Amino acid sequence: MINLFKIICFSIILTLFSTYKVFAISAEDSGECSTGANVFAGSNTACRFTPQLYKSSVFEMGLCTVNPMAGTSLDRSTCTTVFTATDQTNGSEHDFALGDVNLVGTSTSPAIGTYQFPYIILSNEFSVKGQFTKADNTTFYINNDGGSGSCGTVDTTGPAEECTTTLNQFGQTNVCDGEYIGAVVSVGTLDGYLMQNSTLDKRDGASETASNVCSNVDRLVGVMNLTTPVVITPSTIGFKFTFNVTGYGAQLFSSTAPSNTADGGGGVGPFSGFFTVTEAPQQ
Repeated sequence: MINLFKIICFSIILTLFSTYKVFAISAEDSGECSTGANVFAGSNTACRFTPQLYKSSVFEMGLCTVNPMAGTSLDRSTCTTVFTATDQTNGSEHDFALGDVNLVGTSTSPAIGTYQFPYIILSNEFSVKGQFTKADNTTFYINNDGGSGSCGTVDTTGPAEECTTTLNQFGQTNVCDGEYIGAVVSVGTLDGYLMQNSTLDKRDGASETASNVCSNVDRLVGVMNLTTPVVITPSTIGFKFTFNVTGYGAQLFSSTAPSNTADGGGGVGPFSGFFTVTEAPQQ
């Protein structure tokens, strides 16, 4: 089988980020920011747009026949690994706003089989630089004034500044909520788990809480349940995932809706993507 891996990622569209504290707002898509009178459509208090920069570090990807997170930790026993980063301390970081990329690591052709559950291991830190311009030429710029370079307020004077969001809590309570289950995406559903690299066990509940967030978190694991599984056959010559931040990647937030004021700040948003499996032409 010819190894034609190029893009190594899959949709983490469930990962919705807020300004100063990261949490899962909803399993529903926040919708694109509007260039019209109201940036935030309808009752939405968040919207997404294309960033100038979107950095993330990937550690590993794989395809599984059984949900690898059905237990208390990541179980790869039914999985085939398709990417492993060379640097397992920092992962393979890339600015995915630049488009098609090769990550630094080992790409491996998946074994023949039918795979319903792709997984990815990411760093729980994401960086973004973003500005959104309306039809009236008003531009909203995301600042890094949240402390320690973290994403913070939004203004209309600019320039946009690169900022970082660290995901260490999904819920809005003072108890660790390290699981985000059943986000509906175009190709199935997606679950997200906050984890510690050394154990890859789920961080969730009172026993995993420190300073009102999940303790010892340094990884985000995403597992997708595909409506149409990925099928690898003897004729498969290519398997690719295209990482997409066009219309995704950065977010603005408002305290009210509908609104034309990003008074809730801005920061890192979800990304999306799609699979392509290439079969050899019939002889």
